[in-house]
Amino acid sequence: MSTHTYMQVKLTSAERQFRYACRQVMIISSHLEEATLQYHVADRTGNKIFSYNIRLRLSILDGVRNMFYEFAAKKAAEIIELQQSVFDVIEPRDVTLGESDSDLSADDMSVTSASGSESDYSIEMCE
Repeated sequence: MSTHTYMQVKLTSAERQFRYACRQVMIISSHLEEATLQYHVADRTGNKIFSYNIRLRLSILDGVRNMFYEFAAKKAAEIIELQQSVFDVIEPRDVTLGESDSDLSADDMSVTSASGSESDYSIEMCE
């Protein structure tokens, strides 16, 4: 297998993983919304045991969603790099996400494609 073909296969795989991670972020976000509503109902009714259990569930869901979000951000950066190497495009800007970028919200993060325009790989679609 040639290097170019290998890079294309790797790009296709990274795109699939990115789309999967974004779907998971959206699914988990909807579960978080539902659990938040349940928590507020339990809190208003004074059911402390039930609200505690929901609170634990909320923290776990939030952690899992954050992990999927970080994975999607890394895959988006990988996709941009692979696109640049497969399509022989000069880097428009550095899209590597450092550790300091991990606490950014979806509104703060977007990744541009090799052509410099907003891409399908924008992290914003994960929210």
